Amino acid sequence: MTPWRVALPALLLLALLPAQRARAIGSLARGEISLQATGSLRITGAFLHYPDGAAGLLPAEGDGLAAAVARLLLEGGLAARVDYRANLFFELSRSPAALGGGALATAGSFASPYRNSRLAWDAWESGAVAGRLGLDRLSVDVHLAPLELSVGRMPLNYSVTQILTPNDLFAPFSAAAINKVYKPGVDALRLNHALGPLASLELAAVMGSDAAGVPRWAQTALLTRASAVAWGVQWAVLGGKLAERWFVGASLQGEAGPLGLRAEGHVGFPDIDGDGRLDADEPQDYDSVPGRRVHLHAAAGVDHTFDWRSLNLAFEAMYLSDGGARPALYAARLARLLPDELLYLNRMYLALSVSGEILPILRAAALALWNTQDLSGLAALTLIYSAADEVDVAGGLLLPWGARSAADAGAAGAAAAIESEYGLVPLTVFVESRVYF
Repeated sequence: MTPWRVALPALLLLALLPAQRARAIGSLARGEISLQATGSLRITGAFLHYPDGAAGLLPAEGDGLAAAVARLLLEGGLAARVDYRANLFFELSRSPAALGGGALATAGSFASPYRNSRLAWDAWESGAVAGRLGLDRLSVDVHLAPLELSVGRMPLNYSVTQILTPNDLFAPFSAAAINKVYKPGVDALRLNHALGPLASLELAAVMGSDAAGVPRWAQTALLTRASAVAWGVQWAVLGGKLAERWFVGASLQGEAGPLGLRAEGHVGFPDIDGDGRLDADEPQDYDSVPGRRVHLHAAAGVDHTFDWRSLNLAFEAMYLSDGGARPALYAARLARLLPDELLYLNRMYLALSVSGEILPILRAAALALWNTQDLSGLAALTLIYSAADEVDVAGGLLLPWGARSAADAGAAGAAAAIESEYGLVPLTVFVESRVYF
């Protein structure tokens, strides 16, 4: 019997065991130096059923995922105006080779040029089962009002939209991710200057590295963001260098009566080798062969939260000018994905999310994501049960729809066989336990 066939049922059983009241690990203080230690344990099990007719592109049979991720969270002070945060993880997991990250991403599955690979270590590996130890976050913050300086591995997010997030530029979550509690940190130095109570200027430098952990300028990011509140709306502009491209963007968020309004986007200018000279905008026949060009990524949406059961509704749309205009061009789109760019193959997407309380201890959430070109989509349904203080049990489904690919497509015909983006996504049933102590 293979190891994962034993591990998966065991993790599923652990995820459903009654949980006890959570407690912090401990704390201490010696003058200005302090430490508070807490922890978390995430146990996930999932069964995946791949669509019929995708032989040659995906596994012909069902598969499973099992993962246990333990975290040690440390925070405290080093001096009167200096504090620190650390997030260390150990993961033991068995993941299908065809899965990658996406909705079931775990701490060890995030691959980003902004996360140096030398800060994670393979503790054990046997086939598809692996144990991994790493630093998810480790940063020091210096508070010199109106200046705030942070250095180390920390999360960075410049997105204001809730589902489709083109301005989430560093280690972004998939729109359908089932767990977004800990956004992965990136190796950065950030300086924030408060220009007043309603305005700020931020500078960020994010070190980029190659797969071997060697720093590379082409993968490094340097950006500036300015934001201010006017007429009840927060406006922001940002721009600079990202891995393999330069960019300029903007965002806004505010309210119009009962509706929340959000919009963001950026224009990217490819510079693959990082020499400071923009790449030629070619090939001319961009829709038929791989290549990269100046592109626009933008999203906008509205949302509203009702008093009844804290019901929240959100609707968003996203446009990607460099997406494939039709399924036959999806392979070319895959070939030109930029670092830390989420896997969207088409040009236009719509998303709808609904969440609320069924009971005070039971929440439900649903997400629907549509590819408007090939009419495929993905629905995510989740129930989250609060089993005790700081203990949650979640379970749900990922339900794809769309045209299936041609049967028995070989490697040479794989591109032509893709008939829809989400038609290749496996039907997934998952259960997860989250404990904080």
